[in-house]
Amino acid sequence: MSIEEIPEGSEVTIIPKAEKKAREALLKLGLKQLKDISRVTFRRKNNTILAIEKPEVYKTSGGSYIIFGEAQVEDLTKRYQEAMAAQQAASEVNDAINAPKGDDLAASIQDDLKKASLEDKPESADADDDEPQDATGLEESDITVIMEQTNTSRNKAIKALKEHDGDIVNAIMSLS
Repeated sequence: MSIEEIPEGSEVTIIPKAEKKAREALLKLGLKQLKDISRVTFRRKNNTILAIEKPEVYKTSGGSYIIFGEAQVEDLTKRYQEAMAAQQAASEVNDAINAPKGDDLAASIQDDLKKASLEDKPESADADDDEPQDATGLEESDITVIMEQTNTSRNKAIKALKEHDGDIVNAIMSLS
């Protein structure tokens, strides 16, 4: 029977001649076939997996394995990104379903605006921002890290560093 005679949709696996010869040679060696294995995976260093679905696995007397089957490359980072996108889409749908409607929506927007306006009021410490702080004894890189992490002015970063004796973590936590 040739390839042209096989009807479409039928599940026929064609074994190459070289593979058939290799199997016959391995069977002559007295290998034991393991039948309960449904999938074999090999993990590579760059987060890719070689997966063999429905493999034929043989065990040698030395304890090593010989595996026959079609290997497919799976990329874990790609799979992770797809899962995150699906999860994000599901959360957006869930948020759209649970969103307040009509008058509740207008009331919630007004409440959010009131909260935001209360949070945006300047504190009395902002008045000290105009005076330049003395940065002697402090490293410039520490000051810039605090400024970037907390979105504050240079003077506030210097003041926080001085209050915490040059401890960057505590300075950031106090400004957050």
